[in-house]
Amino acid sequence: MATIKNDVKKVPAIAATINDAQDGMIINFSNGDAIVVNTHEMSATILQYATMHGLKQKLVDAAAISCNPETGRPATIGDKYDAVKSVYDRLMSGSWNKPREGGAAVAGGLLFKALCRMYDTKTPEFIREFLAKKSDAEKTALRKNPRVASIIEEIKAENAKDDDGSSDELLNELEGE
Repeated sequence: MATIKNDVKKVPAIAATINDAQDGMIINFSNGDAIVVNTHEMSATILQYATMHGLKQKLVDAAAISCNPETGRPATIGDKYDAVKSVYDRLMSGSWNKPREGGAAVAGGLLFKALCRMYDTKTPEFIREFLAKKSDAEKTALRKNPRVASIIEEIKAENAKDDDGSSDELLNELEGE
């Protein structure tokens, strides 16, 4: 029986690219269609709404954390406030994105850690550079790969072993104990 090789690359259904001049974007569809959005053709009212919507998303998205990044414990409302305030402060200082430490990609992410384990002959910097070149869709595909997913689950289980019992206390609050 012949083996059929599938070289088809998955193309995202929709991809948006902001142009360098920051005055527009192109929204490309996998069927070849595209919509060009030029901000200089929009009314001041629409631009104001778009600005507020973008800021709201940017700030509220920062609160979408499940745990405190330093302690690993479940995120409190204070942790969420701190995350939003950090983004707000960064925006007010003129920076949209958080500067990468040492020019690296998200250094502590589960995908990064899993790939470091899988490819222990590669340097962490090599893996950071590899991930920095990947789209969000490609990173999602990597996370779903059975070999990577099993290592991610191992890391999660190890992190759960590090629990000092405080999560049980939190559950006890729900159970009325």
